[in-house]
Amino acid sequence: MPNPDAPLCDCHWFERATRDNSIPVIFDELMNEYHLAHTGGGGYSLFCHCPFCGGRAPDSLRGSHWTEVSHEESYRLQELTNGIKTPQQLFEKFGEPDEDFEVSGSFTTPGSEDGPPETTLGPRRVVFKGLSDTADVHVRIVRYDRLRFSFMGRYIGPKRSEQASGGNGG
Repeated sequence: MPNPDAPLCDCHWFERATRDNSIPVIFDELMNEYHLAHTGGGGYSLFCHCPFCGGRAPDSLRGSHWTEVSHEESYRLQELTNGIKTPQQLFEKFGEPDEDFEVSGSFTTPGSEDGPPETTLGPRRVVFKGLSDTADVHVRIVRYDRLRFSFMGRYIGPKRSEQASGGNGG
């Protein structure tokens, strides 16, 4: 988390770094954030402070691109999903999900002298978008068909294709 008492960076290191191809810093215009790009396309780390002067990085716009789920709405959704224990009950109550990610990852254990490697598929994840004006209901269907509910703010920012054509990407 950024230190709110630190002054904003005024040494312009971020701007210089994005123009220097030897420094893996990119600027995300949509979010108003500077990122340290990881090698091999493995994501990024968000800069909260300038590594040169210690000043704060610009304020992120990330929060303005999602709805805020109030405590009251979260409680209402908890009550709505209370008692749903199986995938069958889930789909009977809410119908088909808006999004269905049959497998959300996997991991493989190494083999041994006693047996070959084993691959375990990650949990199925489904998303219901019509149950709330401000939240998407995410449900992970984990081992033994147990359900894990979460209520996430809905993305309301620009369309992703607009972001791809509008950012400078470094």
